[in-house]
Amino acid sequence: MSAVSMYKKSKNYIGRTVKIKAKNGNTYTGKIVKVTGKKLYLKVTSVRSGNTVHTSFFPFILPLVLFDLLAITLLI
Repeated sequence: MSAVSMYKKSKNYIGRTVKIKAKNGNTYTGKIVKVTGKKLYLKVTSVRSGNTVHTSFFPFILPLVLFDLLAITLLI
């Protein structure tokens, strides 16, 4: 999937809670705050890398490159 098609799909989910899986295997859970040309800004609630899950009580915004994402799953 190209960055352009990921951009168009991501714009539909702004303000919604999603789970995103990156090509490097990391899984991010949070709310999409903003989408620009090649970046998606996610207000992160948890990050899973391998067998470890990191949860933060202070949500931070993580910019992710759209080209490196494999899937965006809507969580409701």
